[in-house]
Amino acid sequence: MKFTLNEETIDTISKAITQYAFRSGPIEEMHSNNQLSQKDMKKLNEYMTNRIAGLLTVLSNGDFDNVVKVLSFYATLSSDWDKVEPDIEEFYFT
Repeated sequence: MKFTLNEETIDTISKAITQYAFRSGPIEEMHSNNQLSQKDMKKLNEYMTNRIAGLLTVLSNGDFDNVVKVLSFYATLSSDWDKVEPDIEEFYFT
């Protein structure tokens, strides 16, 4: 499947990534256990989709230098986190 990054696809992809990587995880359990209100979830979802959309927009503009600069900064803030374990199981279910 081929697609181009434009306003419509950036909107769809940002929401899908937020649902996949954020909303369908521990945060949903916290929400269903009333640790987060509906207002909190709305704010978090908007924040996540807008940040992802911003990243995708800059990438679609070909401004890779600024993407690298910003992500390099954030990499320093997470340098002491545990090593990632890629979760790819869902991509290969039948």
